[in-house]
Formats: sequence, structure tokens, C-alpha cells
Amino acid sequence: MRTTRLIALAGTVAVLATTGACGTRPAPTTPDAAALPSASPQAAAPTDSTPAGANAQGRMPKKLGETAGFTSQDGKTQVVTFTIDKITVDPKCDPYMKPEAGKHTLLLDIRVATKQLSPDDAIQLGGTINPFAFQVVTPDGVTTPAELGMCKSSSLKALPNNWASNSKYTGQLELQVATKNGVLALVPGGLTNAGGGWEWNY
Repeated sequence: MRTTRLIALAGTVAVLATTGACGTRPAPTTPDAAALPSASPQAAAPTDSTPAGANAQGRMPKKLGETAGFTSQDGKTQVVTFTIDKITVDPKCDPYMKPEAGKHTLLLDIRVATKQLSPDDAIQLGGTINPFAFQVVTPDGVTTPAELGMCKSSSLKALPNNWASNSKYTGQLELQVATKNGVLALVPGGLTNAGGGWEWNY
């Protein structure tokens, strides 16, 4: 009998506890759910969201001599600017050098200026001023990757592989492409939006 009464009493306490909890905690409603704080924001990425004036591919059209660049990880401070001053199509090759059959050489004269670079900024710069970040859009609208050119391999005024903060650089990149004229697109790795980058007619 004592065992039966203890079990019954425990059951009664459990029911009362459950009923009390339900009576003091209002059921969630849609407005309360909408008012819940959102998740903590992610750290700011480089400013690469599609800017005003971008084309359908998300790229910013640029003229030769016009400045482009990107910001630091805080998305506010511009840490790198660069300019393609000149694109020479099919320059005279160095002795014993020539492009592949059916291909063309683009020689880019480039200026780069840096401010204080974080390690991530330096990585982004290395992935931006890079032959493998370029593409070409042919006159019939086909996009193909540019290749590293070898026409000017011995006389090329090469840009550095490592970049310092608060510095200025001038130099050249050589590309091998499929067409003698078209649109040169620069789409570096690390951009978070679809498309992105810059482009120049040549």
C-alpha cells in the first residue's frame, strides 16, 4: 500500500509541474519569432558585391588608364589599386620565341599601389595580378581562359611574386589568347559574388 501511494503521489507532482510550466510560458507567436535576434554576422569580406555600373556578368567595364582595386577584409579600407595602362596586341617576340599557332599575345603594362596589407590582402593581390585570373570574351561572345604567354619571356618587365605594404610597382604581364580583339576580363579568385571583377576592350 505504501508503495502504491508513493507512486500515485509522484505522478501527481509530475502532472502539476507540467501544468505549471505550461501555464507560465506563453506559446510562441509569429511576431515573437520574427523578433528573435539574428545570428552573429560573418566577418566582412573584401568589397566585391556587384557595384553600380557593373554589366550583366557582374564585372566593371574599365578604360585603359582607369584605376581599379579592392578593399581590405573590413570592407571599408581600399588597400590595393591597379591600372592597366596599355594592351599591346602581338608585340614582336624575343629571339627564338613565338606564340602557339593560331594564338595571339597580349602584353599588359600595369601599375600597382598598395597600402597596409594584411596577410589575406597580400594573398588576394597575388590572385588578382596574375595571368591565370584573366579571361577573354571573343567577338562572338565565347569566354575562354587566358594562358601564360612566352613571346616576351626574356625581355618582359616582370611584376613581383611577393608584394609589400605601402609600395608602388610598375611592370608587365604577358597573356596568350585565342583572338586578336575582344574583351579582356579579370576575375580573381576570392570574390564572393557571382561574376565580379573588371574588363577592358582590346
